Amino acid sequence: MDRIDQALYQRLQPIIDAQVFLKHLGVQIVELQPGRCEISLDYDQRWSQQDGFFHGGIVGTLADNSAGMAGASTMPEGRNCLTAEYKLNFIAPAKGETLIARANVIKAGRTLTVAESNIFIKSGSEERQVATALATLISV
Repeated sequence: MDRIDQALYQRLQPIIDAQVFLKHLGVQIVELQPGRCEISLDYDQRWSQQDGFFHGGIVGTLADNSAGMAGASTMPEGRNCLTAEYKLNFIAPAKGETLIARANVIKAGRTLTVAESNIFIKSGSEERQVATALATLISV
């Protein structure tokens, strides 16, 4: 199964291309389906905090953007979304090779959409959850 819906990707291409900060970091889109998005980022010392973990701001960036792309995927063509609010809970230090954010839309509404994003760290073949976020997105 292709994990990226090409028609959806093309529709969201202007939004994706406008994410200059994600490009600067080197974030990769791994999955994009209606109501779902997975993005990942390989470790680089530039993204770390003092103990060598991914910085919390980077974890939050992936949580916010994966939820936003999942939410945007459920909105009509020509609409975009902005994050109105998100809550992030850190569960464990994000120390590993690759940070992965998997987001799913919980409720897609006409104006507000709610999505969750679960953040994992991958080391070798092992993955463990390091954070979870709940986001409210507004259609614009």
